[in-house]
Amino acid sequence: TFTLETLDGGSNPQTKSKAGVEADLDVQYTVGLATGVPTAFISVGDDYQDGDLEGFLDIVNYLLDKDTPNQVMTTSYGENESDMSVELADSLCNAYAQLGARGTTVLFASGDGGVSGSQSQSCTTFVPTFPSGCPFLTSVGATTGTSETAATLSAGGFSNIFGTPDYQTTAKAAYLKTLGSTNSGKYNSSGRGYPDVAAIGQNVGIVYQGSSTSVDGTSCASPIFASVVALLNDRLIAAGKSPLGFLNPFLYSTAGAAALNDIKSGSNPGCNTNGFPAATGWDPVTGLGTPNFSKLLTAVGL
Repeated sequence: TFTLETLDGGSNPQTKSKAGVEADLDVQYTVGLATGVPTAFISVGDDYQDGDLEGFLDIVNYLLDKDTPNQVMTTSYGENESDMSVELADSLCNAYAQLGARGTTVLFASGDGGVSGSQSQSCTTFVPTFPSGCPFLTSVGATTGTSETAATLSAGGFSNIFGTPDYQTTAKAAYLKTLGSTNSGKYNSSGRGYPDVAAIGQNVGIVYQGSSTSVDGTSCASPIFASVVALLNDRLIAAGKSPLGFLNPFLYSTAGAAALNDIKSGSNPGCNTNGFPAATGWDPVTGLGTPNFSKLLTAVGL
């Protein structure tokens, strides 16, 4: 089952200005791709109970109170990490860890401002996004084109709050070795890197209020990747197996990474720089790459 999360009443900058389009996008690229998978759409208005978290923690607590939480949750909103206290960030991240332990795959759009954060802005040092830096969720960046390359809008980088998780140590070290002194001093090299994966995020067609249009953003990429996970879970459950749950240890494994299309070109400019370049293996623009469904089926044992 899906949970689609939208925070219509919050101040999250990533997509608040196009909340109606956002809701249509999320539904069309989950229900439309994972047709037949039961779906719940959760909208948080102004009456949230978790203060500056603006509904994020309320939703997790709601799901944790269920006997069987939904198996996939995708959210196309976020904000800049600097706008969140360490205490609140830890509280929410720990809640996502609990949700993952209960069998839920948590996915978040990484943001649309390249290395400058949720949205493009002036900056001198790179701006990590939240909650993508939490190591207990899967952050989704964006690609563009049929011969996929990194989308310039794809937010990615390194957290200033959360350290490198064990599952990412080798992949991150390889990237930093390739990167060398590029962007030195503009990011926290000891932080958790994001995004983890990517999907198409530019010129994505939707229907809104009866008219066809196209939209851009990692807001497109997260529900698309979530649909792939939901379809994998569908096959796993039909075969008498457990759903994937917390995804990252699998993704960063040899089998998991090999089942993704490695994106090796493009970058995510911002802060008067070219940002981070995509590269072989994991990179802080497109993560480990985009999904290859047939290879992922094999990788999960189907």
